[in-house]
Amino acid sequence: MEQLLEKLGINWGLLLAQIVNFLIVLGVLSYFVYRPFLTLLDTRRERVRKSMEDAKRIEDRMKEFESLRAEELKKIDRESGESLDKMRRKAEELQQQMIATATKEAESIVENARKRAEEERKKMMDEVMRTVHTVVIRMTETILDREFSAADQKRILASLEESLPAMLR
Repeated sequence: MEQLLEKLGINWGLLLAQIVNFLIVLGVLSYFVYRPFLTLLDTRRERVRKSMEDAKRIEDRMKEFESLRAEELKKIDRESGESLDKMRRKAEELQQQMIATATKEAESIVENARKRAEEERKKMMDEVMRTVHTVVIRMTETILDREFSAADQKRILASLEESLPAMLR
């Protein structure tokens, strides 16, 4: 079996080193990227849950307003003559004001929740991208230091200095 692997050009020492390097990179990425990312997702999930609870409270308040309106209408029905018409008008005006106020409040809360969720998503993505960039740069530096000689590094850097401005356009 060893002769077969040697004929195929597989070096056990190099293969083992590559496996160890892969496991180290996997561990670093898991610790520095995956866990913070999960934490950010949990935070966002909690904020969304709170926003949904706020929306539920607003809905409950609207139901309360509706029940108050119904009670007010029952009282008005018991009265007679002119006071009946007068009270009915007042109740309808009050209802419209309550509905308008509750609707404006609900729209404002929902819009604020949307804005907060979008801002949080943007912040989370910016933070993730910064972390990924830092990790990739550090990994690349480590790999370059391990895999290339000083002469190779100078040659690669000179090539990159020439071609980098064209790549950034």
